Amino acid sequence: MPPGPADSPVAEPSRFAQWRSSWSVALRMARRDVRRHKGRSALVVVMVLLPTLLLSAVVTIAYTSDVKGAEKIPMTMGSGQALLEGPDASAAVQGPDPYQAFGYVSDDGEGEVPPATPVPGYDPGGDPFENAGAVARLVGADVAALDEYGLRTTVDDRRVSLQGLALDGRTGLEGKVDLLSGRWPATPPSDPAATVEVLLTPYALSKGVPGSGTFTGTVDGTTRTFEVVGTAGARLDYSQAGVVTAGEPVARDAGSGGIGRWIVLGDDPVTWDEVRELNGYGFRVTSRAVLEDPPSVDRLDPDIAGQLAGDDRYTSLLVGLGAAMLLVVTTLLVGPAFAVSAARQRRTLALAASNGAHTPMLRRTVLGQALVLGALSAVAGTVLGVGAAWAVVAWTRTTDDLTLTGPFDVRPLVLGAVALAAVASTVIAALVPARRLGRLDIVGVMRGQSVSPRPSRLVLAAGLLLAVVGAVLTLAGTGVLDSSALGPLRGFVGYSSEYLVTIGAVVLILGSLLLVPMLLTAVGRLGSHLPTSLRMSARDLARHRARSAPSVAAVLAAVAGLTFGLTGLSSDTEQNRREYVPSTLPGEAVLYAFGPEAVDDSALEAAAPGLVVDPVTILSGDPSNYAYDSAPQEPYRVQFLSLVPDGCSVQQTLGGVAVEGQFVEECLVAGTQANGSGMVLALPADQLLRRLDLSDADAARVRAGAVVVLGGRGSTAEVASGSYRVDPTAEQPVAPDLKVERDETVPALALPRTKENSGRLLGATLAFAADSPAVAGLDTRAGSWTVRMEDGSPVPDAALERIQQALGDEGNIQREDGFQRDDRLVVGILLGVFSLLILVVTLTSTALTLAEQQTDQATLAALGATRGTRRVMAAAQAFVLAAVGCVLGVAVGLVPGIAISKPLTTNGYDPLTFRSVDTPGVLVIPWLALLTVGVLVPVVAAALAAAGIRRAPQVTRRAT
Repeated sequence: MPPGPADSPVAEPSRFAQWRSSWSVALRMARRDVRRHKGRSALVVVMVLLPTLLLSAVVTIAYTSDVKGAEKIPMTMGSGQALLEGPDASAAVQGPDPYQAFGYVSDDGEGEVPPATPVPGYDPGGDPFENAGAVARLVGADVAALDEYGLRTTVDDRRVSLQGLALDGRTGLEGKVDLLSGRWPATPPSDPAATVEVLLTPYALSKGVPGSGTFTGTVDGTTRTFEVVGTAGARLDYSQAGVVTAGEPVARDAGSGGIGRWIVLGDDPVTWDEVRELNGYGFRVTSRAVLEDPPSVDRLDPDIAGQLAGDDRYTSLLVGLGAAMLLVVTTLLVGPAFAVSAARQRRTLALAASNGAHTPMLRRTVLGQALVLGALSAVAGTVLGVGAAWAVVAWTRTTDDLTLTGPFDVRPLVLGAVALAAVASTVIAALVPARRLGRLDIVGVMRGQSVSPRPSRLVLAAGLLLAVVGAVLTLAGTGVLDSSALGPLRGFVGYSSEYLVTIGAVVLILGSLLLVPMLLTAVGRLGSHLPTSLRMSARDLARHRARSAPSVAAVLAAVAGLTFGLTGLSSDTEQNRREYVPSTLPGEAVLYAFGPEAVDDSALEAAAPGLVVDPVTILSGDPSNYAYDSAPQEPYRVQFLSLVPDGCSVQQTLGGVAVEGQFVEECLVAGTQANGSGMVLALPADQLLRRLDLSDADAARVRAGAVVVLGGRGSTAEVASGSYRVDPTAEQPVAPDLKVERDETVPALALPRTKENSGRLLGATLAFAADSPAVAGLDTRAGSWTVRMEDGSPVPDAALERIQQALGDEGNIQREDGFQRDDRLVVGILLGVFSLLILVVTLTSTALTLAEQQTDQATLAALGATRGTRRVMAAAQAFVLAAVGCVLGVAVGLVPGIAISKPLTTNGYDPLTFRSVDTPGVLVIPWLALLTVGVLVPVVAAALAAAGIRRAPQVTRRAT
């Protein structure tokens, strides 16, 4: 093409073309700057990467633990078509996943639930295997019955509890149960003396159950011999499978009500219409076809659709909250780095501006660096977060924890949103210093003079407004200010005291951050009374607010949040300490057994020789409270013993048992139906007296039959005993048929109602010598066991460990060591994380500031300043920055911290009377932890900053 005329006009590029070219140049410069300043870039990448990694890992783990939809198919039905559960007595409605949304049909909106249609040929008294034929005829396909049961066995004198799965794997249900070795077991014979073939899972093998031969186990109180024919992998809903049988190893309890589970076999899917039809029979249906292709919302019951929408909104809220936290945390972390970086580039940017670069181009230069570093950090953090989540899930599956047994769930869209939030936070962190470039003093920068402009009055006003609003919300949460004064704002922020204080704390901290520039100005003025190095550092913070304000704000926010959390936590912990009641005598241990079999004292003594094991004998009370294998199915009578206070009747001491709906708290003070543990001790006299440490006269009264009353008055007490009737088959309340067999006044020994005495009585409120006439003829049982050393010293840890191993899964032993804080690890982690955060922010700002001050350092060196002098100045720079942020943070955080302590500790509990009490609140300020952060951390930051000054700066001739 021939060239055009020489005087032809040059076409002006479009605004979009100019915007694109300027961003192209900015990104190219940013990539070059990242490569040239690897240390600074790596620091920004790490500070963005770590929060992104953490949130990505948490999100992935949360979705992995939330198993629903098509993810449930393998563990629910294997290769089957559907899982049926029921039938209930009422017609049901459900969502695609019945465990996510389920309910019952209302009849014409009047609140009545219509009964379910009876299943033809179904026997309510039969087990799932006996009713499999009726269910198969109903669904028109073969079904495989399944059930779960508990099996207890003994391995090397150690009790082991396993969960069993009754399912015939020969029907082909891969995913639900898989044969790993050996062969499938045969159907268990009905003869209790015959051997039951069983498959063991890897979990059972890890518990020490022999992988071959036979072993004896107990199921629902029936002992049977099991023959191991192989190993299998099996999946249960809420526990680890230990054994697999082809059917019920023992006859099912008659009280099960005929409720069972069946897996529909074959190739024909169970459609949504068929699910709704089965709901009419009272079945809860989990269908493969429905989970893979859920019905539209308009085909769901309105209540079910509302449940599903609420669940989705809750998940979205949590993810959104996490993204918002990532945005705030990352912005505070990398804000100082970009502020100092922009300050270092002032001369370069001033040269660009003097050559015609417009303000948007200068801003894009800074924002381009944030975009490059943010994108790099977001991608790396997200990928590493997914990797960390995979490692956590893999490790968890090697333990007994069932939280993460579902498929590893990676959500690309959610992780993409997390990555975008990380990039946005990086850009926002660079936006503040980038906007300041619009007020760049080119002449001043070229002459080496750079002082921050006066603080904005608009920012000051906004900060004051937010601080006032935050304080009002905080005071309203504590009750100091009537929450009705909030007006319409009350409905917006909520009514909960803790919620009000938390929202107020966030608003107060945000307002304080906006006040940082003005506070730094005040620090600069107050610093005139400090030593030289500290005075210069304080003045530098005030003169270069654009550089120091983000760092101080980050430290302030971190320390304020830490102060707020630790103050509330410490106050709540102190309340727990005050409400703590010892379980027994100091140094002694209490053993609790969960299984139906009695603890063998000789086995315990063999496990830990030299110990004294005493059973704690108590009145038996209602057997349904401790029946493990089977609760009574026929009407029975329950024995009782009560202390009858003055003005109370025997019926009133039994609460709602004898007088329906009537509870007189003043009458429920002691006895088998009293508030609290309901324990009445009946110990041998020597054992009881050893615990009480009484005088000889009082000990003689106890041996003679006196009742020991915790918190009693006087030398006598009215004690009544008898029985009442309980009918577990009744659907409506029935008359208790109360029979008072003994009601008399007996000698009493009143113990002061103290925590120490409660521990002496093992939590009981009444105690008798075992041969006392008051408890003669009453049934007793061993509720627990005390374990002690003969010489009275604390039970050693090794002995506790050996006894726990002998108990296995059906018992627990705990030594009384007084109140122990269970939040020490949490407090330590919080202090470590926040201290590291403050150090990182402080040292980052100090390092970049010293790099910017290289010219000034060289001038001082030329004037004779030694390395020690320069180290003192660097230390002072770091110390003042961290100290100002920490002091301001503690001051700001104490306001909501003190406020949150009141609603957290106002509603108390009296562990001796077992009643809720209103207290004025507990306030504990963790001064040691706050001093660690407010004093030790700045000192460590100063020491590290001083140690970083090693070589003398290069002295050059300054241009004039």
